[in-house]
Amino acid sequence: MTAKKRPKVSFEEGMSELNRLVERMQSGELALGDMMSTYEQGMALCDQLDALLTAHERKLEQIDPETAEITTFEGNKNGVQ
Repeated sequence: MTAKKRPKVSFEEGMSELNRLVERMQSGELALGDMMSTYEQGMALCDQLDALLTAHERKLEQIDPETAEITTFEGNKNGVQ
């Protein structure tokens, strides 16, 4: 089964949606098939949110603490990779 491609959302919107999915799963009202589908949606959303956090983390790692300028990884004299 292929997971549906999710539209890009902000981190806050994604977390809100993830919380909604978890609440649905915890309600005990979903059939097994619906539970699996909801779980797959949640995992796809987790992957998307993780990628978003990783991208922001990389950008933060490129900020030179001495000048507050964004540098490339190669040009970062602080050795952060």
